[in-house]
Amino acid sequence: RDRYTSHHAWQFRSDQQFAGSYGNFDVSQLYDDFFTANQTPSPSAPVTSVPSQPAKSNAASDSDYAQTGVFKPSTTVNIRTGAGTGYASVGSYAPGESVIYDHVYIRGTYVWAQYLSYSGRYHYVALGVNGGESYGSRSSNAQTYSHTYYTVRSGDSFWSIASKYGISMYMLAANNGKSIYSLIYPGENLYIK
Repeated sequence: RDRYTSHHAWQFRSDQQFAGSYGNFDVSQLYDDFFTANQTPSPSAPVTSVPSQPAKSNAASDSDYAQTGVFKPSTTVNIRTGAGTGYASVGSYAPGESVIYDHVYIRGTYVWAQYLSYSGRYHYVALGVNGGESYGSRSSNAQTYSHTYYTVRSGDSFWSIASKYGISMYMLAANNGKSIYSLIYPGENLYIK
């Protein structure tokens, strides 16, 4: 039933959690063109009615494409826990590294790639601005990148690199014939998987 219909929206709760999702969701009922606080749509972005859909775990709501491929950033890009700049940054990819992705989302201003990290969680990187600047190159041939290597940068440690990829630092060191007490040097390539 509608409540407070003389206003733009009615908020049921702001801390709803759905199974399989990260964080809280704002559960509200909106009454007029999906805008609140007397906002008006810009002429370049007409408002269209969107049918109710179940919440998706960390998924973008604008567009969703089942695309796979390899992304090689040309600039440093943040690794995020969701497809949006409001999600936590848990690391970054530098130019020369590569990401094998399994889904593409367009969410507002950015195009995002989703990939399954070694920790078993989905992470996201921005491929570029929607209709604008690209943050690297994409290839559809993911089979040629069956192994992942990381180029050590100044300040890296087994712990920081392992955290980025969601694996144990002991496994990372062992994969490279080292112990966690071994020295690693900038420019050295470490085998991840």
